Amino acid sequence: MNELRKDYLLDRWVIIAKDRGKRPTDFIQKPRVEKPKVCFFCPGNEHMTPPEIDRVEENGKWIIRCFPNKFPAATTEFGEIEENFLVKQPAYGKHEVIAETPNHNEHLNELSVGHIVRILDMYSSRINEIKRDEKIRYVMIFKNQGSAAGASLDHSHTQVIGLPMVPRLVKEETEAAMRYREEKGNCPFCDIHSYEAKRERLILEDDYTISFAPFASRFPFEVWIMPKRHVRFLDDLNDEEKHSFAKMLKKILRKLHFSLNKPPYNFWFHQSPDDGDLHLHLELAPRLAKFAGMELGSEIVINVVPPELAAQHYREK
Repeated sequence: MNELRKDYLLDRWVIIAKDRGKRPTDFIQKPRVEKPKVCFFCPGNEHMTPPEIDRVEENGKWIIRCFPNKFPAATTEFGEIEENFLVKQPAYGKHEVIAETPNHNEHLNELSVGHIVRILDMYSSRINEIKRDEKIRYVMIFKNQGSAAGASLDHSHTQVIGLPMVPRLVKEETEAAMRYREEKGNCPFCDIHSYEAKRERLILEDDYTISFAPFASRFPFEVWIMPKRHVRFLDDLNDEEKHSFAKMLKKILRKLHFSLNKPPYNFWFHQSPDDGDLHLHLELAPRLAKFAGMELGSEIVINVVPPELAAQHYREK
């Protein structure tokens, strides 16, 4: 029987269409291989990107590199909000790219855990630096892997964008978490991961980190990864937690990569706004289904892979 399911916190619903009965193998696609004539992110082409902001080196060569986005969504021009019938302001912010590896054909899941830890450190460093601008209210870390997920280049990279406002979704999640805490006395995400650790949606866990398919998954094979300890920011993770998080991310991405034939995916971090108390977590969304009229018109997503089946698939791979 198909089910309507509500998000843990948000007033956001999905239809889990069990009756459509798609199997994991139904989603396997043949990835398109498009090798560019010139990759801006490869070693030797550093002059083709905007001036470098930061790098991590080994043996005198960069292994992680950060620079401004050549085609930024944000602008350096700041202006006040204009409110008449319509509301607008300049899209002020900072928009950067982090090239995760110098090797063009190397995916994030193929990097060592230690290398991924250094990427997480770069995320934290850029977040802290961007937040020094008092006009920035939130910094978003996100990754687009594959053209169907919005990536314009194959070379593995992450994007960092600082915004003059807190995104609506993050704001609503933070406010819902505050209401839950006032009512229950606990962090909702601490309760969520404790609950899911005992359910069939659990994928992996260790002493510090847990991953599971969320109850009201919007995407086939969606995964959430979160530290067990209540932390607000990436920078709050200690060395053991950071290593655990990197190891968990690598494992999940490897399972996704090999079991579904390198599917496109997005992931993003939800950190707390500075004036809130949101439990840090990463949301991973494989892009295996398209949003159609129902999803676009109602924001009610139809997901044909129940999260219980998705979690079983990950556990068995």
